[in-house]
Amino acid sequence: MAVVAGFFNAFWSALSKKLLDHLSAREFTMVFRIQTCLLLLPFALFQWSWMTSWKWWAFTVASGVFEGGRIWLLTTGVKKDYYSTYAFYNLAPFFTVLAAPLLLSEPQPPTLILGGILIALGALVFHSLGRWSWPGLIGALFSTVAAILGKEALRNSPPLFFTFCSFLVGALMLIPLESLEPESHKGKRKMGWKDWKEVLPVAFLSFIASLLFYVALKYAPVSKINPLVRANLLFGFLFSHYLLKEKEGWKSKALGGGLIMAGLLLVAFA
Repeated sequence: MAVVAGFFNAFWSALSKKLLDHLSAREFTMVFRIQTCLLLLPFALFQWSWMTSWKWWAFTVASGVFEGGRIWLLTTGVKKDYYSTYAFYNLAPFFTVLAAPLLLSEPQPPTLILGGILIALGALVFHSLGRWSWPGLIGALFSTVAAILGKEALRNSPPLFFTFCSFLVGALMLIPLESLEPESHKGKRKMGWKDWKEVLPVAFLSFIASLLFYVALKYAPVSKINPLVRANLLFGFLFSHYLLKEKEGWKSKALGGGLIMAGLLLVAFA
């Protein structure tokens, strides 16, 4: 499930690159998350549960804030520098295999740690790190925190009900971020209904990825799920080559892909 979720994450990321040419990262992320929430709503209603624990709401709201911030940081960085942002952003497996076992008491075999390190190293080689990317690095930390908080909330919650609530918080928190978005990152035009229709296919792919990811997160350790979903880097290579016609640097991508694959295998069988 995590690997297939990585495929759909790579697909929507490739499609979003063109939309970010004329939309701001905040506008795109807000509409993208709202549409994903609407697609999740029927599934959330099917699994509806009246959660009364204040801890569950605390974990869910906090997870939503970090999840919304993760997507906003990712799209902000991609808009400026696609490769450097993704190189730093995919350090998340390294942070996850170190933090999750300590905070969630999950097993921490050496093969799991080595696999996470290989995936992170492969990400750096894969995208030929060219410059420092604060959005990518902070986004990796946000991704780790969101996954750990989500795992805590999912202990006593249906996965799709939690996902809807968390994503709704993430969508709402993006509304006041307009004042914080730098002028250089704003879109070439204001968001219109045509843009809502263009974003919908991207949101649909994210919806499928989210279904798979959070169901997997419910039943498997986060220290395995977060690294495995980084298979999106391998799928991203195919999409960038064939869909976006980005054909330069294939040698570094091949080397990085080999490191990522080795890391994925270690994590899968750890």
